[in-house]
Amino acid sequence: MCAGGLALSFLFFGAAGLVGFPDFVQRFTPLSMLVLGINWALAMGIWMAIRGHAWRHNLEMSSTSIIVAVLFMIGFWLGLVHVKTNLGWFSLFALQCGPSCVMMVAYMLFRFDHYSGRTGHHAHA
Repeated sequence: MCAGGLALSFLFFGAAGLVGFPDFVQRFTPLSMLVLGINWALAMGIWMAIRGHAWRHNLEMSSTSIIVAVLFMIGFWLGLVHVKTNLGWFSLFALQCGPSCVMMVAYMLFRFDHYSGRTGHHAHA
C-alpha cells in the first residue's frame, strides 16, 4: 500500500504541478489529504484484488485510509491539525501514514479470522 500510494501520489501531485498547480498542497490542503487517502485506498484495493480477497474485505480495508484522511480534513478545518505544507505532499504523507497503518491493523484485528487464514479451511475426515 505504501509503495503504491507513494507512486500514485508522486504522479498526481507531479501532474498537478504540470497543469499549473505547483502549490496544490498549499492551496488545497484538505483536498490533498483526501487525495492521499484515495491513493492509498487504490493501491491497497489493487493489491488485495491481486491476492484474491473478496470485494467486501477489499472495500473495508481500503476504506480505512479514506476514513483517516476525512478525520484529518475535519481536524484541519477545526484547527486541530496543523500542517507544514512547505514540504509539499511529503509532509501530508508523513502525517497521515502512521494513523492509516494503525487503522488498517485495527481492522485486521477486527477481522482476525479472515486475515489469519482461519476462514475457508475445513478439516479433512
